[in-house]
Amino acid sequence: MTDIPFQAHYLEIEWQESGRARQITVAPEPIEIEEIDNGILAAETQVFHELKPWVGLRLEGELADEEPAFEDAAGRLTRMLRIEDNQGGYWWVQNDGWDPNGKRHLSELHRSMGQFTIIIGPRRLLLNNVVDELSRVTLEDYLRDFQQDLIWLVMGFSGATAATGSGIIVNQGIVEALEAFAAASRQVLAHPARHVRETLIESRPARLRPNMATFRQYLRSPHAVRLPGRGAEETCDIADNRYLRHMVQVCDKLASHIAKSAVRHAERFAARARVEAEQRAEYQNMTHRTVDSQVFDRQLEELKKRLESVEAYRDASPRQGETPKSLEFRPGDPFGNKSDQIFFNNPDGSKAAGENNGKKYSFSVIRIPEQLIKAIQSTKSFCDYYKIEGAGHTKQAYTQKDAPYREVHVTKIYSVKPFSHAIVRKERRRTELEKNSWVAQLTPQERQENYQEARTAHLREQTYQKYCEQAKQASSALSKCQTELKTQDLDWLRMGVASNAKVPMGVRFSQSPVYTACQVAFSRVTTLAHSNGLGEDTLDAIEGIGVLHASALYERWCLVKIISILTEDYFFQPEAGWQERLVRAIAGRPKSLNLKLRRNDIEMDASLEVQPELPNGRRPDFRLRFSYGGLNSSPDRQDNTSRDGSFSKDQRQGRMANGLIMDAKFRTHWRRGELGNILASLINEKKYDQQGDRVFILHPAPHAMLRPTSPLAWGKDCDYGQEIGNKHQKGVIYLAPGIGIEGNLRRLLAMQLQATFPEPMEVEINGQRMLKSNSFCIRCGTLHKVEDVKLRTTKGGRKFWHLLCSKCGMQSTRTHCYACNPSVLFKNGLDLTYHRTVADQVTNIVCPQCGQYFDNEVHGR
Repeated sequence: MTDIPFQAHYLEIEWQESGRARQITVAPEPIEIEEIDNGILAAETQVFHELKPWVGLRLEGELADEEPAFEDAAGRLTRMLRIEDNQGGYWWVQNDGWDPNGKRHLSELHRSMGQFTIIIGPRRLLLNNVVDELSRVTLEDYLRDFQQDLIWLVMGFSGATAATGSGIIVNQGIVEALEAFAAASRQVLAHPARHVRETLIESRPARLRPNMATFRQYLRSPHAVRLPGRGAEETCDIADNRYLRHMVQVCDKLASHIAKSAVRHAERFAARARVEAEQRAEYQNMTHRTVDSQVFDRQLEELKKRLESVEAYRDASPRQGETPKSLEFRPGDPFGNKSDQIFFNNPDGSKAAGENNGKKYSFSVIRIPEQLIKAIQSTKSFCDYYKIEGAGHTKQAYTQKDAPYREVHVTKIYSVKPFSHAIVRKERRRTELEKNSWVAQLTPQERQENYQEARTAHLREQTYQKYCEQAKQASSALSKCQTELKTQDLDWLRMGVASNAKVPMGVRFSQSPVYTACQVAFSRVTTLAHSNGLGEDTLDAIEGIGVLHASALYERWCLVKIISILTEDYFFQPEAGWQERLVRAIAGRPKSLNLKLRRNDIEMDASLEVQPELPNGRRPDFRLRFSYGGLNSSPDRQDNTSRDGSFSKDQRQGRMANGLIMDAKFRTHWRRGELGNILASLINEKKYDQQGDRVFILHPAPHAMLRPTSPLAWGKDCDYGQEIGNKHQKGVIYLAPGIGIEGNLRRLLAMQLQATFPEPMEVEINGQRMLKSNSFCIRCGTLHKVEDVKLRTTKGGRKFWHLLCSKCGMQSTRTHCYACNPSVLFKNGLDLTYHRTVADQVTNIVCPQCGQYFDNEVHGR
């Protein structure tokens, strides 16, 4: 992509008079500009209620001498206004005249949405202006949440939502260091070092200590009763104390920020504990569930369309007088790699074996067009009996191992009739639900699910209560410390001591025990803070992040949430020095960042890239990838068994999932179809999926789904790519501050993790062969123990696994779709399941590739 010879930033302008600004605040993050067809540039700008930033252009290079102009709908050009900022630079802003009453310039961009064009010499810039209704107060909530979450994260306060009950969330090191400094500096304040300096005082001649001023005044007034002379006074305003006051101010600022973060997290943990308690009570007392009528009707309509696609198929009509041949059968799996052949059984379900020309065969295969096979396969979850009328022949065929089988080749198809009672049962079920106001009694399986959810909710409630108490203790200690330091700073001010960050040249800090104690304590505080990326400059930079560029603020907020889930929920350990890199990347000018994280217990790596550059030059906001042992890919293997219970290299690696690309879009509401169009643009135009990565949009607008397909709680807000054929490769996630809402992001990351987890393996431990899973609980991050992995087998002989968490009690079921075996499915209870589920049976999940149900026997075949 070519370089763009100008910058666009949001500006906050305080006007002095027409055409002249008193003060300009520039957002540090530039407005993203991209080049579209024929060299035309495009950018999206946003204006929120009570926040009307100006869009300022700073021209550079070949455009430095140009005068940009706004083009209206009629093609008329209006010259933009050039204003000077506080650093001697110039910005061009759109000008719709001067308001003498409000004493400000006006701009159409502050009140109108739509597309605007700016002409800059030979270049054209298209602005897609979006007007949202968030207030400044709401944006400041995002800002505070981001700032305090960032400080909480980098300072090592861990365990934000883990339900293990283990670990300490209070970083005692920094708390104790601040308390030690406050105590040491209080001792200095009680008896501060002082210097004696000469002053001028007026005295009677008997007590006079004359100097040159004495003689000058005497010559002017020889009969004066009092004359100026030399005096002395003690002062605390010395270099050592000025530096000490600076240390007090630094520690005061640090204690204040961490204390605010601790208070906020204590409130958050308390709120989460209340939510878990409410959910526990709800799960325990629930006997009926509300069924989403829209999702139910949509799923019923889908079943009808699948049957209609089978019934509508025909490729010929019988000739006059011809008697069509008919075949009634139950279809099976595809036959080998032949797309036009499938196994079939007799109508009674028995194997279609027999004898032909004296040779026995053990199975039968029907050969029909591939299109019809796909239509039949799509109905297998609720229909497994079909009648085909047509023309054809039967022959004896042989497998590669020379085993005989019967092949029924249908050369002409006159009609296909599916036999299924599913639609009738569904319509009868709909009548019952409608009569009961769409409230259904829980099935025994759903009651068992609720019991499990209530148990885990109770454990999480206890854990959040413990975290709340620990956060309260931290906030109390830090608040006391901060109050003490603030008092000390005021005491120094009253004594006339200024603040200076320059280290004094004297030896008092090395020879005076109380001053030495202050320096040692301050050194410990700054060492701990700097090791976590927080210095005085970075704290100022974090404070300087404002709400002018709301989209950039939302991106930073999303980044902190992603890292928090990886480190606090799933216990990934970031690489050394990550805090400083993270803070500087998001507090300064934006730049790419690649954070490496690792779980040593399973040798699993995570790579989180911020603004990664794709092969086509595009830069999405985030890309997350998981792998094992630092290696990139390996197929599932089951033939490597170690004697000590550890995994071999192939076993550790498991399946390497492609990356998860997340692009943050800060919109408070979407026009009809707009969200889907933007997602399609990221894939079809920007090619974010060109390396096989999943592509998801993160946004803060609730109820954005026009046609929800999931009856679960997240169905109206999120799309995890659960629709048939999407295979979880694209979607949109509602993400905003709030208890429960942030769980949508956790569910997305859990989906990416489970796509990477390898199949449980059989290992030998102390002479016994046992199952071991190289995975962890997606709710609390606890490693799955050997005794908590159970292998089960379906009636069809397929394997599936129950993975129980020994800490929070969550149970995940890992299986393969019975219709398209390669598709791996996970059932994660009612909260973390991201697959589509049946509207009136939310414990029954649907394969995102072929649409078959997780448990096909639920439909009573």
